Amino acid sequence: MDVLVLFFVILFVAQTTIFYVLLHKTSTRKRMISNPNSYDVIMNELVKIKEALSKIENRLNAPKCTLNTIEKVTEDDFNQTCYRVLEILKIEGPSSSSELSIKLDRSREHVSRILKNLYIKGLVTRTGKPFRYRITDKGLSFLENTA
Repeated sequence: MDVLVLFFVILFVAQTTIFYVLLHKTSTRKRMISNPNSYDVIMNELVKIKEALSKIENRLNAPKCTLNTIEKVTEDDFNQTCYRVLEILKIEGPSSSSELSIKLDRSREHVSRILKNLYIKGLVTRTGKPFRYRITDKGLSFLENTA
């Protein structure tokens, strides 16, 4: 199981547990009537939890390397499909791995592995769920230098 998936599962379970505890503390009708602000307190806590989870997700989705430590890109690391992926992203703009797999007539898994490699090398960025990949300036200069 992927470490990232496991991490999000643990976070989901923790969030659900916290919500369950907070909800049951104030779930009786009598408590809700006697303390009308308890619902607001729960909602505020849930908003804080959601914001914390979003920050964690953004950190996990950020490139694991900075510009100083990005792997060196050499032409030996790439096959024809890698170049075609970069060219499609350059010409057509952001795409998902599914869209690219259809355009390239390759399996989604194969294209996803290529995109992950390009992401690690800093040639593409990814956003959203499912990921949408976009070519970076480094990817554009790489294409220009190898053409």
